[in-house]
Amino acid sequence: MNKIRDGDKYKEVTAFGKTFELRYGYYEDFEKDNGDPIPIYPNFLKEPMYTEDGYPFVTAMQDACEVALVDPDGFGLCSGCRYFDEGDEFIGICLCEQNRKIE
Repeated sequence: MNKIRDGDKYKEVTAFGKTFELRYGYYEDFEKDNGDPIPIYPNFLKEPMYTEDGYPFVTAMQDACEVALVDPDGFGLCSGCRYFDEGDEFIGICLCEQNRKIE
């Protein structure tokens, strides 16, 4: 079996009409010394993306925003927010109207 390398393709994921290519890598430089690369998910805070209806894409593991309604056991993450609509492979959208982009 081949060893997973930084930059190798993990998979393609389609969620809410958009396809994302996920690759192996590291979120932080120090992680390179601590093991094999892991699947890297889009950073929608740095590079926002929206559905055709203007709802922002989020990942389940990103920190919830200031208007989130997070369950007490939701750990302050988008996945614990009542506005989080889960798609595929930890990628979802935020259904909060305050975060919606209307053009």
